[in-house]
Amino acid sequence: CDLGNIEKVIQIDFSWVKGMSDDFDYHYYDYGSESRIDYNSSLFFHIPSGPSFARIILVVLLRAGFVLIHIGSVPVNNVNLILLQNIVDFCWVTIVYFLLGTVIAYNGDVNGVVAEGYWIGDVIVDKDEAIIGWSAVVIAAAICTCGIVGRTHTIGYLVTGFLLAGFLQPFLIHWIWTPEGWMREYTLDGRDVKFLDYAGSAIVHLVGGLSGFIGCAILGRRILRLNTIDDASVGSSSPGTVFAGQFLVFIGLQSLSIPNDNIVKHNINMKLRCNIYINNLLAASSCSLLVVAFHFVFVTEEFNHWTVMRCVQAIVSGLVVISAGADNYSPLKAICLGSAGSIVFFLVSRQVFHSALEDYCNIIAIHLVSSVLGSLLVPLFNISDTEEIVLGLTHFSWHLICLITTIAMVSIVMFIAFASLEFFGVLRNRTEYLNHLRANIAAERSGERPFLQRLFRLRNQDIFLQPGSMPNPDQQLAV
Repeated sequence: CDLGNIEKVIQIDFSWVKGMSDDFDYHYYDYGSESRIDYNSSLFFHIPSGPSFARIILVVLLRAGFVLIHIGSVPVNNVNLILLQNIVDFCWVTIVYFLLGTVIAYNGDVNGVVAEGYWIGDVIVDKDEAIIGWSAVVIAAAICTCGIVGRTHTIGYLVTGFLLAGFLQPFLIHWIWTPEGWMREYTLDGRDVKFLDYAGSAIVHLVGGLSGFIGCAILGRRILRLNTIDDASVGSSSPGTVFAGQFLVFIGLQSLSIPNDNIVKHNINMKLRCNIYINNLLAASSCSLLVVAFHFVFVTEEFNHWTVMRCVQAIVSGLVVISAGADNYSPLKAICLGSAGSIVFFLVSRQVFHSALEDYCNIIAIHLVSSVLGSLLVPLFNISDTEEIVLGLTHFSWHLICLITTIAMVSIVMFIAFASLEFFGVLRNRTEYLNHLRANIAAERSGERPFLQRLFRLRNQDIFLQPGSMPNPDQQLAV
């Protein structure tokens, strides 16, 4: 029998069992699997279980880790503003998701696009499922704030949080994480294909990283660039703060790997279930270890604050790379994926470091690029023999289609949101407005260049001074 439908039937037909007698007990036997469901259990009445409580604790630890990263990475004086905006964002996203997002994401299906509209307080709503979605939206919102932290007006946090938790992610959750979603299972070229996203590679990391990147790009530059910040300008406590924050984020991301036991038959290969946390550790370790080696071998500069931070950030990047298929990989494949992710992470991090993007928390390399790479590689790494090559390529094509759809959807919505905030003058806070104004004046004095050239190919002679730095005598001072 279909246990999902059985649950709904019994919710209606046998709800009178509750309250009759503690000695009155109903059971249903699934003779195909010889398993028994106790309708006095949490499965029947949708009471949140122990794993859900663990999820909540891990997500709260993760948000605390992101606060430490913000404080240690972003060169702003008003730490209280960062703390206030983080707690506002956390609470706002939680309320929006449970009141609106769950209506779209879970409980029923309409043509594989949207749920049937059950409110979170309805007895039919699976609370464990709802908390899984909550962890996804809270983590994605935290990633997004890394790109705009300390720079955006509080209204900007409210608008972006509403769009992520109430619109974008609930639709993606329904499309990818529910059995009826159109992305999850589809027929392409006469073959059944699936979009694999076990631990939120697309739903969490891609959405959060891309939203933060768009916000960072629209905010534009201030006076400082990452590669012009001298070590003397970095507080002595910043490296330790960021180090602790990244490890808390790594621990918190394990919440996305906890399977939902109520719907485990839909989501995971039980034979490989025991490998999930081993895979996370191996991928993270191999990615970080290789990034350290790359800095020793290919980078001639001394280890400073930014290079050490990249080595720590690679731990999270390795976890993101395998998040799409952590339940399907063997430990050896996890090491290979972590190693491949280290190369991409290293190259992208170096490029962003020398660009005009003020990505102080390095979310583009950690979350955006690593999630895209992981989603593209997961169908190819699941090919076991020559007979599955054609099917693997078909799966790859489907993953590519779904990724393009997700990127286009997030890009359009978030670009319109940030551009509208900029147009109405509520994108930047006061300090950011003054810094941006100074940067524009400095850029005008140094000569106008196309946007992409300013973003990706800065000239060496454009030096921006800040306390604690000294210009290179071989370079001509422009500003």
